[in-house]
Amino acid sequence: MKKWKIILLVISLLIVLPILAYIGYIHFRITQAENRIDETIAASKIPEDQVIVVEKIMYNSKVFAYEWFPKSITTKKDYANWKKIVTEKQQFLNGVKLTSKNKSKLDSPKNCELTYSFVYESDSKSVSSSYSCAGNEATPSQVKEYFSYTILANKSFK
Repeated sequence: MKKWKIILLVISLLIVLPILAYIGYIHFRITQAENRIDETIAASKIPEDQVIVVEKIMYNSKVFAYEWFPKSITTKKDYANWKKIVTEKQQFLNGVKLTSKNKSKLDSPKNCELTYSFVYESDSKSVSSSYSCAGNEATPSQVKEYFSYTILANKSFK
């Protein structure tokens, strides 16, 4: 009976330890990416107290390929500007009319259509960034008209 307990313990450890190691690895990489993205945001001179996280950082990887970590933010200024634009035009930036049914979307910064997207790529150890307007990459005229901050295009951490 004791032999079975030892075998069961060994098998359990062979299953549990790699899973714990993988979870630890993912946590480490996410923390590293978060730090790099936050450094890029700070280098873009966006005040920390202005940042509103729209999409938290996520781990992405293809099998046996490089890893990437996207994060989307908006700012308090951009959120206020977006609410003003939508209210004045009575239309969201994606073209949907503002109605009494969808007006509550203006109450949450998570619905803001003016976002800054940052992606940390582990293979190149760099952060690429872009502006997003209504879910699409913003045009230069939209960036100039709608966005409150200028972000760095790319930042390398070699």
